[in-house]
Amino acid sequence: MSVVGIDFGNLQTCIAVARNRGIDIICNEVSNRFTPSLVGFGPKSRHLGEGAATLHVSNLKNTVSSLKRLVGRPATDATLAKEREYTTANMVASDPSVSPSGEIGVQVQYLGEERTFSATQCAAMYLGKIKQITEHELKAPVSDVVVSVPVWFSPAQRQAMIESCEIAGLNPLRIINDTTAAALAYGITKTDLPEETPRKVVFVDVGHSSTSIAAVAFVKGKLQVKATTADPF
Repeated sequence: MSVVGIDFGNLQTCIAVARNRGIDIICNEVSNRFTPSLVGFGPKSRHLGEGAATLHVSNLKNTVSSLKRLVGRPATDATLAKEREYTTANMVASDPSVSPSGEIGVQVQYLGEERTFSATQCAAMYLGKIKQITEHELKAPVSDVVVSVPVWFSPAQRQAMIESCEIAGLNPLRIINDTTAAALAYGITKTDLPEETPRKVVFVDVGHSSTSIAAVAFVKGKLQVKATTADPF
């Protein structure tokens, strides 16, 4: 079974797999190539991805968005004040028994009671949905994945993504920068790359909530990231 690539976005997520001598984008249950990065909680069940998006407007306080920007960040992070402007769920510190590091979490009404979930737990719920979508399309179990994250992710945020994958039953072979993933996608199909003098290419990723830039040098069969920068906000 091929390794699955997950582009974990702040607004939506894309799933890719190598097959049929190319890269296929996996469609979700409503035939969309991008799945909303949302987790919703209700009186009887959870709603993930498209299901959470359908109920988002009527369930604002119990729908968690901006998963990528919350995962792995401590509740004491002063910059989280900015995230509260865009997140409708009530942001609180996670229970120490769940997150000894004091990761930010959300307080929601779920199954008729007030519950608190860490950002890592919410991301794991969502990645479980991504796993389900992929397995339905491939008609086979999915385990090994590579997940792309922003260049500005801290070691704690990267570790939280690994933990989210593991909770979801996924084996994260690698967490790579999204700009590096873009560079790999560019270089892997190029047959005219030079042998010695590198071809220099700048990749600009303007996403829903941040912008990342990478300068990359290519020679045949190899790339080297020369520099990266980003505006996380």
